[in-house]
Formats: sequence, structure tokens, C-alpha cells
Amino acid sequence: MKKFVKSRRWLIVAISFLSFTIQAQTIRPKICKDDQFNCAYYEFADMLDGKLPLSVKRAIFLVEWAYLDGKLNYKDYCSQIDTAANAIKRFIAANRLDQISTGKNVAIFEYFVRPYSMNSYKSFTYDFNDFAAQEDFTNYFVTKLMRTHSGQCRSLPMYYKVLADEISAEAHITLAPQHLFVRHRHETDPNQWRNVELTTQSLSREIFYIEHFGITDEMIRNKVYLYPLSDRETVAYLLSELTMAYLRKYKTEDYFVMLSCKKSIEYFPQNILALIYRCNTLNLHLKNHLDINGNIWDEKAISLDKQWLESSEQIKKLGYKKMNDETYKKVLLGAIQSMREQGMSEEEIKTKTGELLKADNKTNLNINP
Repeated sequence: MKKFVKSRRWLIVAISFLSFTIQAQTIRPKICKDDQFNCAYYEFADMLDGKLPLSVKRAIFLVEWAYLDGKLNYKDYCSQIDTAANAIKRFIAANRLDQISTGKNVAIFEYFVRPYSMNSYKSFTYDFNDFAAQEDFTNYFVTKLMRTHSGQCRSLPMYYKVLADEISAEAHITLAPQHLFVRHRHETDPNQWRNVELTTQSLSREIFYIEHFGITDEMIRNKVYLYPLSDRETVAYLLSELTMAYLRKYKTEDYFVMLSCKKSIEYFPQNILALIYRCNTLNLHLKNHLDINGNIWDEKAISLDKQWLESSEQIKKLGYKKMNDETYKKVLLGAIQSMREQGMSEEEIKTKTGELLKADNKTNLNINP
């Protein structure tokens, strides 16, 4: 067996899935626009409230199932995961990795990064085609990754987490600005963490996340970023991804957004994604109410304004700051270099970079590849 890769030159890819802009037009007093999102929300709520067993695998499925109007089959999804997990178990046994404390994690990493019979001799790669999932939101999905062995910084770590749960290996979803990765404990020192970076197929040092994403000590101290999530917090985070899917599908910041954000924050209070969605929705509700009400500050307007201010203050207290232009430029230049190494033409790189800049409203940046 080839040795587990311990380091590789850092190349992180800029992903905009946490920062797209929603142009909302209407607010409906319904909980949700359709039954799939309703059903998904209530199952999330039951998992978080302890009425159903927690399942990251199920939560991932629910997000994608709701967005696709219920057209995904859960048995088929589970069958594919079972097949992969059983193949990884055989790999562990054949290579005696069960004798190593992190042997299961080694096996999952190998499943992703090198061709073996366990992955049908097709390793997993980073997908630079619509890598921000702006043209097609399903490019963000784990089911797409499972089908094509090509994904990005959401689908790769989430699939790793699902496989780890299936074979009883330790794995924690961990957040960085506009990015996800996996953490598990060090093989010799349980007080240290291994950072599994599947976008670059490497183990990355914490300092790289701090430097390349501009993460402050305050953000780390408040467990906004670089904090290994529990399963309950991961499910709560995935509930905010259900909110994201709803916004992408309907472009409407209605009461479903408020409901799902509230439940997500209840179990993951420092969830920046949910906090920002809630704050933006309150602001929109206030604006719409004032427009309809002749700009009169009645009790409802005052209440909405108070909620918005409290929500905004909560985000500030966590130390959250939007990625500055210089940090974003550094990340994007790394992505451009990685595209070149993948053999993309300069014209393709220019097109894809332009798509990302447009999606993230960063068109004022002077990027010189």
C-alpha cells in the first residue's frame, strides 16, 4: 500500500456557495412553498430535538431530495454508500489498517485520492466545471459526487463524513470561510488534530487555513471557524444548507427561512450561515413592511428593526468579518494555478474565474493571473 500523504503544496479553491446574493421579491405568510421542504424541515427538527436518531447521512439526503422535488431515492442512495463502505472495510482488513489508531481514516483518504478496486479504479477529483454551483446547484451535491467522482469543498468532506460514520471512524466537519474540511484526532497525540483537505488531497496545517482565509483568533475562540462540529451541530449546519437550497430554488426569503434558521441556531448558535440568512431576512421583512405601510414605523416595524439589530449584533460579537479583497485574491490566484495544473486553457480559466467573480460581486478586484 502506498504511504498516506502527509503534506502537499497548499492550493485551496475559492468557493462561493456560502455567499451568493438572493434577490427576493415577495414574502408569503406560508411556512414553506412546497411539501418537500416542509417534510425535510420537520425531519431535521425531530432529529435535532431528539425525537429521531441523528443522521448526517439522512440530513445530506434531505437537502438534495427537497431541492430535486422528491425525485431522489433513499434506498438507492444508501445502497451506494453501503457498497463503498463495505469496499473500504475490505481494504482495511487486507492492509491490516485496523491495527493503527487512525487506520480507518487512512483507508477513507486512500479511497478518495488514489485508484483502487474499492473505488472502481477512479479516484475523486476537484470539479472546476461550475465549481461554485452557480449554473447548476446540483453540482454542490454529494449524490453528484458519488455518481461522477468529481466534486468540491462541500460534497467531498460531507461524503467523507458519511463514509466515516458507516465504518465507525472519527470525522468532524469543520468550517472555514466559504469552505468545509474534515478533522480527526492525531494518531499519536489525541490533543492534536489532523486536517483532511480533500480539495488538494493532503493533510493541511492549521496555519494555512488561518493565513489563506484570514481567520482571526476571535473567530477561532468563538468557535465560528476551525472548530470540529459534533454530529448534532453538523445536522444543524445542514439545516442551514436546506435554507440555502430553498433560497436558490425559489429566491424568496419568506417565513420558511426564518423558521429553519431559528431551529439551526438553537443547536448551533455560532452558525454564521444561518445567522446571516436570518439577519438578511429580517432586514427584508422590515423593508417590505415599511414599503407596504407607507414608511410608518408602527409596532411591527419597531419589532422587526429590534430583531434585526439583535441579530446583527450577535454576528458582530462572534467576530465574524467578510473575507477581505486581498485574502480573496490570494485564494483565487491559488485556484487559477490549480486549474493550470489540471491542464485547463487560459481561455477556460478566464471564463470560470469570471463566473466566480460575478457570482461573488468581486468584479472590482484586479486579478492578474
